[in-house]
Amino acid sequence: MQTRWLVLVGLAGCADPLPSPSTVDVLRILALSTATPEVRPGEALAVRAVWHDPLGGRAIRWRWRLCDPGAAADPRDCARASGSVELGSGETDRVELPAAALALRGTETERTLVVYAIACPTMDPVIDPREERLVCPEGVGSEAFRRVTVRATGVLNRPPPIAAWTVDQSGRSTPLEDGATVPAGPLSLTLTPGAGAAESIDGGSESLMASVYVSTGSVDPPRVVTEPGVVAPMAFRWTPGRVLSGGEVARVWAVLRDQRGGETVRSVTVTAR
Repeated sequence: MQTRWLVLVGLAGCADPLPSPSTVDVLRILALSTATPEVRPGEALAVRAVWHDPLGGRAIRWRWRLCDPGAAADPRDCARASGSVELGSGETDRVELPAAALALRGTETERTLVVYAIACPTMDPVIDPREERLVCPEGVGSEAFRRVTVRATGVLNRPPPIAAWTVDQSGRSTPLEDGATVPAGPLSLTLTPGAGAAESIDGGSESLMASVYVSTGSVDPPRVVTEPGVVAPMAFRWTPGRVLSGGEVARVWAVLRDQRGGETVRSVTVTAR
């Protein structure tokens, strides 16, 4: 079976080296989330950015685009000056894809489009005249892109459910929920996909990929990929950059993805006891 991950996230700052896969210590888009990655022709679809700015309090300026894969075989080409449709700009971290844009042409039964977003602190993204692509004026920001499929027939993909997300210690599992209190120090996290998370694809079954992000420290491994059709708990070890002391607050995100663009995002703020 051909492996294909249709959710693509550009995690680098506009002019910075790639950050740690799991550490969110700069403005960063973690995912472009939708209720469903596949729609019928003429159905509208909302896309929401999952992002974090550790500095906080800054105005984040956005620009959104929609590209046809014929004009953007490489999704990053959606940032270029031509070959795309403007979806929105300003301080909005979500857009609505108009029903008219999610249509099939002629005898098409399926069509894949690319949604692109760039986020810059305080200043609007601009076209760099030398590179002819969108950039952040101060060279600091984040961009992301994902694919959305318009399908006339067949079963539409649905986001893979998360059955449980837990902190594991001394043989006990505690749900990791927003506002939870967790033990100080390194933590074992487990993400358990729900039944039916790995759907049929290309005559076989999907693989699943889970990524965990944190506002302090790092996660090992930063992501876990299952074998096709396997729906099983995924284990991570979170080691804070410094040992979480009593009362300290941290942010933790989990993103569970399948191979056709489906994804489910969980985000919590936890306090160390």
